[in-house]
Amino acid sequence: MYGSEYDTSEFGHDTGNDLPCSVCRSTVQSSVLMIPGKSSCYDGWSMQYHGDLVTGYHAHKAASQYICLDEHPESLVAGQDDHDGKLFYPVKSVCGSLACPPYHNDRYLTCVVCTK
Repeated sequence: MYGSEYDTSEFGHDTGNDLPCSVCRSTVQSSVLMIPGKSSCYDGWSMQYHGDLVTGYHAHKAASQYICLDEHPESLVAGQDDHDGKLFYPVKSVCGSLACPPYHNDRYLTCVVCTK
């Protein structure tokens, strides 16, 4: 298992800063949905937060999945060392199998986390 780190300063934190864990839990709604490429929820859904779509590098050893990084990301107070654990990078759209429009080639993707 790897600790998670920013590997770019594009999120407002230095490279190597550690990401805190987060869980989206709702006591009222029963469904949580992360929508890549959007910054608003579908009708009838409530937005919990929105931000940037991030993932790990495909050639790194750590397992990876797409996550929605809050537009105001945090880092751990004592997590400035760069250990190259689980590294997160912003995701860009690539036209082809991804329909363009509505997406635009080589642009960073947003995301939103919604509940219902």
